[in-house]
Amino acid sequence: MATRRYRCYYTPRDALGHLNPSDTGAAPFVQFKAANGSSAREIAAAVTGCPVIDAVRIED
Repeated sequence: MATRRYRCYYTPRDALGHLNPSDTGAAPFVQFKAANGSSAREIAAAVTGCPVIDAVRIED
């Protein structure tokens, strides 16, 4: 199965588990390879434990 590189932006949580969006508007992200955008979102949510805002495919 072909994989592509994705950058997934997410909303971080504070120490108590509440959503803590950035004051600057810049969202943190994780980057990795996945089969498609849906898989990328699922992986990002599992890795970060946070809601994923967007998954963007990165062209190699």
